Amino acid sequence: MSDLDDAALDHAERLPEPTRRLLISAIDPAATDAWQRDVLLAYLRMFVRIFDRDVPSGDAERELAADLSMILGRESSGDVDADITAAEEEIRAAFEGRGYAFLGGRTPPYLGPYIWSRTEDRRFEAALPRGEPQEVTVHFMHDFLLRGWLHWRSLGEHGAGGWYQQDTPPWPDGLYCVAEKYPEPLETNRSFQVSLLGHEAQHVADHLAYPGHLDSGALEYRAKLVELIGYESADERLRFFTDDAADDPEQPHPWAAHRIIRDLAGRLAVDVDDRDALLAVPYPDVRRVALELLDEDTARLSAPA
Repeated sequence: MSDLDDAALDHAERLPEPTRRLLISAIDPAATDAWQRDVLLAYLRMFVRIFDRDVPSGDAERELAADLSMILGRESSGDVDADITAAEEEIRAAFEGRGYAFLGGRTPPYLGPYIWSRTEDRRFEAALPRGEPQEVTVHFMHDFLLRGWLHWRSLGEHGAGGWYQQDTPPWPDGLYCVAEKYPEPLETNRSFQVSLLGHEAQHVADHLAYPGHLDSGALEYRAKLVELIGYESADERLRFFTDDAADDPEQPHPWAAHRIIRDLAGRLAVDVDDRDALLAVPYPDVRRVALELLDEDTARLSAPA
């Protein structure tokens, strides 16, 4: 194994269970499925380059494209994005044949797949602050080999809890939920009800109401407002938004948090840079302003062109 592979294996040893056990078994030098091991290590080398060795992401993605092309026996086109997209479609089918679901692509700003081996479906009805309740199918994902770049980088402390898929074959429509993040009973798990079900159901409603009119940052802004409305204290979500906020439109989630912090501070007459002052505002006032901001954004979107 190369020094990059050794670094990846060392990092994998610090991931939480069950990902640590499943991934280490798959990338062990003695793993029985050499093709699967090589594909996983190609992605892990990219992570090591970007997060541990400060290699620019574009250069690390070029190396990933080269690694995947070599593993798959594909000719490089010279277009990194096109090569990775084509490779990942072939990889998805190959993982499916091995009993895994593989979702590639980019969770802005970085590439990094989600790979899991078991999915169970349940139906839920999500209440939204404004509008009709949304009945949705939730696809609960279990037994991950990889959970994207943020889960890897943060050693499992952070990472996507789920996402919404609509009209993106071969994926069935609905909400996709990382099951291990939300312990049962789900009916009383506020994090599941608000940050997964409410947040993603707002995406469903917005896609239906404004098809093709909202970019990722605008969708996240509205869904994060729904979270603030659904919780009962600043510690449940607002504190995380203040930590996560970044004035970077290339990162939809931190960018939406940044917009929300800016807008809340303006309405509540606190210094936008005074995190403690914002968190000290009585939470009913935060919820009231969040609902006002959502209503105003809806009115803007619904206004005649």
